[in-house]
Amino acid sequence: MEQLIQEDQELVWLSPSELPFQISGFAWWSKEHKFRRLPVVIEGAIRKEVDELADHTAGGQIRFQTNATLLKIKVKLFGPNSMDHIPSTAVTGFDCYLGLPGSQMYYGTTRFPQTADEYESAFEFVEPDLRYITLNFPLYQGVHEVKIGVNKDAMVMEYPPYEHDGKIIVYGTSITQGGCASRPGMAYSNILSRRINIEFINLGFSGNGKGDPEIADLISTIEKPRCLILDYETNCATLEDLMTTLPEFIRIIRSRHSEVPILIVSRLPFGNEHAKSSSYEDRMASRNYQCELVKELQEQGDRFVYFCDGADLLGEIWNECTVDGVHPTDLGFMQMANGLTPLLEDILQIN
Repeated sequence: MEQLIQEDQELVWLSPSELPFQISGFAWWSKEHKFRRLPVVIEGAIRKEVDELADHTAGGQIRFQTNATLLKIKVKLFGPNSMDHIPSTAVTGFDCYLGLPGSQMYYGTTRFPQTADEYESAFEFVEPDLRYITLNFPLYQGVHEVKIGVNKDAMVMEYPPYEHDGKIIVYGTSITQGGCASRPGMAYSNILSRRINIEFINLGFSGNGKGDPEIADLISTIEKPRCLILDYETNCATLEDLMTTLPEFIRIIRSRHSEVPILIVSRLPFGNEHAKSSSYEDRMASRNYQCELVKELQEQGDRFVYFCDGADLLGEIWNECTVDGVHPTDLGFMQMANGLTPLLEDILQIN
């Protein structure tokens, strides 16, 4: 199925909101058809900061097949890149992968002026071979509109459905959202989506993944949850904040989903930890609390709650894995994904 929006001398412009394109990564897409990570709510229902960050499109994907030799993206954003430590390619860019999950390969990233809040960018191919295409949405900006342009004689077809039913939901911080990856595909939820053939929902809210009960309630309404990853310790100012929010967050999820696996991930080491003992001590106190909470819940009969020490994800090279001592580089995100992949496969009992 193709819908003709606009023809010019080279291209047919199509809307990815319609078939044969598949939009994934937005849990409320089928109901609202908005490039938004939370549902539209009345003012005051959630914190303003979270409401605004929900318009950032981290984790969103456009999936389709085409034999186009010229593939263009035309996008209108909420604004340009306003970050001082994340490249525009990640904040406001799209990147392109070819192939199916398990064998996807990076192809390219949109190019545009640093200050652009709308742009057009192209991917070119030599041969008109039928290809599986995944386009990853920007990590740190909202998208008003996106159109896909292909040469007039190209076919556009549906992408195969996910092998595994349900959704893996990742709730957390700026790190979860993708700061400071170099491009969208390097956020760890997107890396995982290339390895595990299931839909991922990125609910990382920069500076604002604080364990809000209102967000837990919204998450609990997502249809067909397969696993929930809680990775928000870094946004808790104190251990007391974590101790107050985490049990209640889990209780809210469990009130609707008694057997959905919940994986709690403690924070990564900060870059200064080798020279600042208080940083290490704070991390270990929070790490130990989360580990003990999981053991307590398991002893109470919850067979579907798990713990992962974030420090184990980065391994021995932890001190070389960040941009600013906190936010991972692409290397850091790859290390995180490498550690989480076997854990998720084991929890979900998939290979």
